[in-house]
Amino acid sequence: MIYDTNMLIAHVRRKELPPIKTILSIITIGELEAFALKSDWGIQKLDFMLDMISRYPSIDVTRGLVRYYAEVDAFSQGKLKTAPLNSSARNMGKNDIWIAATALYLDMELHTTDNDFDHLPTIGLRLVKH
Repeated sequence: MIYDTNMLIAHVRRKELPPIKTILSIITIGELEAFALKSDWGIQKLDFMLDMISRYPSIDVTRGLVRYYAEVDAFSQGKLKTAPLNSSARNMGKNDIWIAATALYLDMELHTTDNDFDHLPTIGLRLVKH
């Protein structure tokens, strides 16, 4: 499973590790570290976050991932010519596009608490809302 950044933030706040089968997108790790800096997390939260990150495999941006990024971006802009009929576009942040592309590339569920990815099951994203 792939976790969106909001899920990892919740785990750090509860000092609870995600399930063992979690894989972290390098984009999510970047967002998490940026959030920690902007939120001025204390040493205990930072230590937990860094330990958590070190326990899970991460996936970097690769050439194979780029095709999925392009598809999600085009679909979200309403420009994907092969989009299913009656599908709806929704403008997305670039980091969310990378996170969704990672889940599609790995054919894994994307776990999130927000609505940013709600339009993507149409193109095959396995979305789990918490």
